Amino acid sequence: MKKLIKNNNMCWKSLVLAGICFSSIAFTSCHDAKAEKDKEDSSYADQRPDAALRELMRSFAENDAPGFAALCIYPIPRPYPLKSIDDSISMVDYFPIIADDSLRNIMKKSKVEDWESYGWRGWSVRDSHPIWYDEGVQIIDYLSPAESGLQKILAREEIMSLAPQFREGWTPVMTLIEIDGDKVFRIDSKDDSYRLMGFEKPEQMRDVPTILMTGAVSKEGSAGYATYTFSDSIGTQAEFMPDAEPPVKIFIKHPKLKKEDTYSVQPGYWRDILK
Repeated sequence: MKKLIKNNNMCWKSLVLAGICFSSIAFTSCHDAKAEKDKEDSSYADQRPDAALRELMRSFAENDAPGFAALCIYPIPRPYPLKSIDDSISMVDYFPIIADDSLRNIMKKSKVEDWESYGWRGWSVRDSHPIWYDEGVQIIDYLSPAESGLQKILAREEIMSLAPQFREGWTPVMTLIEIDGDKVFRIDSKDDSYRLMGFEKPEQMRDVPTILMTGAVSKEGSAGYATYTFSDSIGTQAEFMPDAEPPVKIFIKHPKLKKEDTYSVQPGYWRDILK
């Protein structure tokens, strides 16, 4: 979706600094920019997919899992270590877990007029933003108590599969599998810290990792694109950007050896490959 044109916040500064003649020009320019933005806002309102949103709200009101599943664009991501919902058949089975009474009440009480455009993110119910629609349901931000409980169970199972010294206090963030090799990587979090672990092959995932670094994550832009950076005690550095164009890569620099290793990886599930 098109991005909205931002207001020119320098309008009043121009009036003060440039004098009466120039201020008239500046005001006209600001007025034109505002008119263009208003036109753009109106265009977004005209584009609101009313029929689809009504069908979306109806599917919750009537507990119509197949109807909701037909409105989704797959895969629908769920927070790790929950698995993404890959197709409509899976969504029909999963719908009762997602669509608890709280979410259904939000959707049943909402009206088409309550849905607002948020630029590239799509359309969502103002204030709560449980579901995002852009030519289809693409994101479900709502996490039901049932999902939250399942997420905690799976996270604990995953962490408990690690060697004992790497368990306490850590929470799984993601698992990454080397595309053209056997290496398995995982990222975990603990408070505000992050950890990168690398294993040569699935058979070694319960052992001490061959790669172990700690670091942080930074996010940029309105989309919150993430960059993970890690390092260890001997100066080895790693960087990973999960939102880059696939195949995404883990870059590991070895300053002392004057070399860099690059691993093309794809998301995976630790429990699926654990030996």
